Amino acid sequence: MARRLPALLSVFLILFSPFLLAADGDDAYLKYQVPGLDKPAIRQADILPLVQALQNSELLRVEEIAHSYEGRPIISVGIGNGATRVMMWSQMHGDEPTATAALFDLLAYITAPEQAEWREGWMDELTLMMVPMLNPDGAERNTRHNAQSFDVNRDAKALQSPEGRALMALAKSFKPDFGFNLHDQNRHYGVGHTDKMATISVLAPAYNEAREVNDSRARAMKLIGLLVQEVAPSIDGHIAKYDDTYAWRAFGDTFSEMGISTILIESGAHPNDPNRQVARRANVEMLVTAIDSITSRSYEPVAVAAYEQIPLNRDDAFVDVKIANVRAGAGDNAYRTDIAINHRYGSVKVVDVGDLSNLYGALSLDADGARYQPAKPYQLEKALELTDQRYLELLRDGYGYFVGDTELLVKETRWPVVVNPGNPPGERPARRQSATFLLSDDTGVRLAVLDGAVVDVRGGNLLGLAL
Repeated sequence: MARRLPALLSVFLILFSPFLLAADGDDAYLKYQVPGLDKPAIRQADILPLVQALQNSELLRVEEIAHSYEGRPIISVGIGNGATRVMMWSQMHGDEPTATAALFDLLAYITAPEQAEWREGWMDELTLMMVPMLNPDGAERNTRHNAQSFDVNRDAKALQSPEGRALMALAKSFKPDFGFNLHDQNRHYGVGHTDKMATISVLAPAYNEAREVNDSRARAMKLIGLLVQEVAPSIDGHIAKYDDTYAWRAFGDTFSEMGISTILIESGAHPNDPNRQVARRANVEMLVTAIDSITSRSYEPVAVAAYEQIPLNRDDAFVDVKIANVRAGAGDNAYRTDIAINHRYGSVKVVDVGDLSNLYGALSLDADGARYQPAKPYQLEKALELTDQRYLELLRDGYGYFVGDTELLVKETRWPVVVNPGNPPGERPARRQSATFLLSDDTGVRLAVLDGAVVDVRGGNLLGLAL
């Protein structure tokens, strides 16, 4: 009977939470999805109008709890009057906006008039405290670090950043029982040794080097086990767990030391979802379920083993583009290779070649023995209106990038255009070289890779690109 308990708890939660009960699934969520946040970067200007609107709600307590290094306000939103306290914070790293959008969706859901009965079921049991966008200076720059160039999540002990001090002060005054540490992870994580991207990754952080499990950490593990069971079907198992190596300077581990049951949720990539809207929705589902479960204590019978069985995150399991089975070289020096391409730090490069059977591609293609062909430079000597059709003609003739006076080039194409590259394509595929080359067979150019974007030259279609 004990083995069946998590499944029975799932039934209970589905009945308990109206968010999960909705028969129309996506449509139910979309009703509460706050517009204007489906974008790769979210800055404080995007959320201040939302914060102002929240101030009009009689349910919410909206406060300015501190200022960033550059003087931007750091806002908290509270609701409920219960003895059990739950704290949630997002965008501690400025370039990790997914959970910020999710928190505003959650607030839209909580405050909706039709959720009054559900809301009343927990408001006298729980007090929620949310800090959407802890690091507004980093958000303004779309960078991980704050204006001091600090990683705020490595400042839990030194507390030399105003953002870190604000979070610690809130934790000490609010005294949460549970803390939800909401982040984004890079898109190259995979679920164990599967071909699934890690759209959601979780962790109950350690509180010491020995990674011991006390009552507080066990509560976090049990709750995570239940949350993963609930959200995994809706994201087709794209969910993994971080290694729990102790990070002394990090807030999650420090809060765990302080007796707060801390739950890390990292939002990751999902196929054909550049702005992480799948992870955004999954965050909302998990947080609504957490509210229900903490209120009802339905996580308590869940075995810690449910957490331990979550597959580990695998770093660099995915690349943006993987092209397998490419022919290169000639004669006695001919060989076959795979090519991996990533977009990182503002540039697109070939990151690996050789046998890459250990890697998966967000876009994965089999070249089927097509030959690697270095792209030729097209010299700009007169005005060129580069339409898709003209571009295809040049690609078929072996040209892949442009050199010369850029003012002569009028870009009317949908595809990336490489002009005056500092690192021109090499004679054979190699690490760290430009991801601009052609793949051809006996009848001519078949595919063009243009700064990581893969174009079907014969069909005239964009197959995908390095994000």
